[in-house]
Amino acid sequence: MRIEDGGGANGDAKVNPNQQLDTFSITEPEDKFNNRKGKVWSVTQATTPVGANDYVFYFKNTSNNETYAITDIRVTAGAATLLSVDSVAGVPTFTAGSDLTPVNRNLGSSATITATIKEDTNTTGLTDQGRLFPIQVEAANKMSHLRTTSNIIIPPGQAVAMESSAVTSVESTWSFTVLEDDI
Repeated sequence: MRIEDGGGANGDAKVNPNQQLDTFSITEPEDKFNNRKGKVWSVTQATTPVGANDYVFYFKNTSNNETYAITDIRVTAGAATLLSVDSVAGVPTFTAGSDLTPVNRNLGSSATITATIKEDTNTTGLTDQGRLFPIQVEAANKMSHLRTTSNIIIPPGQAVAMESSAVTSVESTWSFTVLEDDI
């Protein structure tokens, strides 16, 4: 197949000698694009579990039509611990749960997340559906950062939770964005 050169005038495509279309584009990460639309949030939790392997953070997507993605998690702890981000199911019971309020990362936007987001000292009633990512905190007050290009995708009705292997203070900051099919 041969692409004919339209010269680039009046909406016609311009073709180079290698039979490639001459185009101009600007690319940017999806979460940066979404942030300009007010659809990226940060959520910070800080708590100490009452026992080893207790859940300290819970996020359930309660939207009917939006899918969220976790793009980033940064954590510190009072001592070395293995934190596990798990897919979970069930009806949570919160020992000392506190609602967390996401902060929109576009300071000019009032858009909110439709989700249940809590920190707790020991959330029970959950069934572990599998580990999504481990995050190792190597020493007290040393920050660990979950970096993944695939993100963690949370469709409506799905939930994730984070557990700590050690009884130590845990602080984490999570970044969430909306996934949109029309981008």
